[in-house]
Amino acid sequence: MLLEEWKQEKETMHLLSQILGKYKLEAAYQQPQWAHVPLDITVQGFTTGMLHCEDKDFSITVNLLDDEIEIRAGRNKSFIPLENGTTIKDYYEEIRDFLKQNGVTVEINTTPQEVEDTTPFEQDTTHHHYDSEISNKALDIMKFAYHAESTFIASLRTRKFQSGLFWGTFDISSAIINNVHRPFEDDDKVIERAAFDEEMIEFGFWFGDDQFKGPTFFVMSYPFAEDDFECHEDFPDGSYFDGDMGEFLLEVSDYGQDTVKSVEKFLYESYNLLQSYLNWEDCDHFHLPLKMSENHLD
Repeated sequence: MLLEEWKQEKETMHLLSQILGKYKLEAAYQQPQWAHVPLDITVQGFTTGMLHCEDKDFSITVNLLDDEIEIRAGRNKSFIPLENGTTIKDYYEEIRDFLKQNGVTVEINTTPQEVEDTTPFEQDTTHHHYDSEISNKALDIMKFAYHAESTFIASLRTRKFQSGLFWGTFDISSAIINNVHRPFEDDDKVIERAAFDEEMIEFGFWFGDDQFKGPTFFVMSYPFAEDDFECHEDFPDGSYFDGDMGEFLLEVSDYGQDTVKSVEKFLYESYNLLQSYLNWEDCDHFHLPLKMSENHLD
């Protein structure tokens, strides 16, 4: 699905994810590299998972299959229909009001981040686009990206964070982290100083932008790669390294099992080159088989 086919719906969905993400930012246990803030991708859509404020547990879920937002606070719940014409302002105020009525008093920064339009949620009447069929297609692609990344990263014997929806940039990413402290140089950059403070290799996916017409996988490192890499013959067709972005890239248009295998190969070969570039040592055990009976995913 090309970005131009659902640009307005994607922008509205992105802002919905930001509402959820802002609550998770304030009410999830903090972890390095912002590993506590990605939204969990589920069978139905995406969710904050369990959050906590004072003596209250709560969660917010965007259910794209059933076209509704589900909010739970303690033993109480509420549903908000996802409908074309309902604005971000409407969604935000209903979520906020239900939580407050049920004793969840957490305050969030309502200004969107890492997007062009920074209209606060409570003022945004521009974004109101929803289409159930498009949402289901988008969810299928989210789950495809989750499975493709997880196939590669899940069994690695190293510190990592698993695939999740990073709501700032609306990408689905995971990473492996090396235990080398490398603080980001500019401490005034709030996002970067927490995201980049240890050596890491990130594996990600996004839906496209002004430069990329549709779904694209990427692999990048921190410290950022400054060499110019060649994608050798072991890379799947279509792989390349963009020196300006400092990222390996692979655009995809099919979401079947063969593509999952190609993506896994792309992630593995990109990792190999970046791991060597960063001079990581003692990595051979990362790929040793787990001492478990195989399950149906192996």
